[in-house]
Amino acid sequence: MTLVVGMPVSLSGQFETQGRQALAGLEAWARDANAVTPNSFTVLHYDDASDSSTVRAATQRLIVDDRVDILVGPYSIVLTSAAAAVAEAHGKLLWNQGGASDNVYRQGYRWIVGILTPASHYLMGLLPLVRQADSSANSVALVRAAAGEFPKAVCLGVEGSARELGFTTVLAAQFPATTDDFSEILDQLKAINADVVVGVGRVRNDLLLARQLAEGGIKVGVAAFVAAGIQAFQDELGSLADGFVGPSQWEPEAAYAPDFGPTTAEVIASLRRDGHLHVDYPMAQAYATGVVMQRCLEEAGSADSQALREAAAALKFSTFFGKFEIDGETGRQVGRETLLVQWQDGRKVIVWPQHLAKGNLVYPWH
Repeated sequence: MTLVVGMPVSLSGQFETQGRQALAGLEAWARDANAVTPNSFTVLHYDDASDSSTVRAATQRLIVDDRVDILVGPYSIVLTSAAAAVAEAHGKLLWNQGGASDNVYRQGYRWIVGILTPASHYLMGLLPLVRQADSSANSVALVRAAAGEFPKAVCLGVEGSARELGFTTVLAAQFPATTDDFSEILDQLKAINADVVVGVGRVRNDLLLARQLAEGGIKVGVAAFVAAGIQAFQDELGSLADGFVGPSQWEPEAAYAPDFGPTTAEVIASLRRDGHLHVDYPMAQAYATGVVMQRCLEEAGSADSQALREAAAALKFSTFFGKFEIDGETGRQVGRETLLVQWQDGRKVIVWPQHLAKGNLVYPWH
């Protein structure tokens, strides 16, 4: 049986880099799955131009005109939210591989299954990690883009962790996502000398703020930026990247033991055959989405949305990407934990959770 997997994907615009990575991951999965399963998968995609209205049109086209068997969401929560609303209206199950904000699961949607750790849990390990490394650490500064669900959710998660562990939030600053100048925020950071600084905005925001922080020689304990988890962070900052901590949905060094699908080594080998030297998590999470769908198809025996949704709610298993388990009511992912990585001597090192850590947290700015 041939199954068509449809996906609105950013091949241009703000999310082009992550969109192209996601498409590469999904297409690699389809090719690899075709070699081992009785089903035959083909991927149909349209460029969503990193634009919500274009996403809605592309999703509508995939469901109504192309009648795809399986629908995979785009990268970013803004675009995922747009696609989810269309999918819900048509009763078509959306496999959410690229939108990590919690808010999409609060809409009462029935037809969504999340693959990623939600944004509110992105940095849940950060303050426990810092406290473990420095028992005297007690202050945290939060710097985020003013617009968007994702930055707010990440910071709310850190604020909750701070209350539990007795950290004081000494700064909660916001900036317009269009800004190039963080001098005012940097002056505030210099004045307070926080034990932990959290930065989250668009990738471009994170890169600019991190560069200005490092070049300014501002003393902080630990600086955690969401974009620090991707290879582009080090590509852009070079040696200035060293010391920054970031969340990652997946790293090959974690080497999760799958009870379904290929191993990490097999996935990396497959993607490298396509010329991808660095396998960032947007690529891995799209591949993992295919693996999860494949397992649910086996359980459901059908590509019917209702059957797949019931299978996804019932199953608990692990892939090379880690655990899969959703909240049966909302579709929110509850089985996974996000890794924390730190750039050390030009490479990413897993520093949290403890049982997967490949190195200790270092303090280069002390």
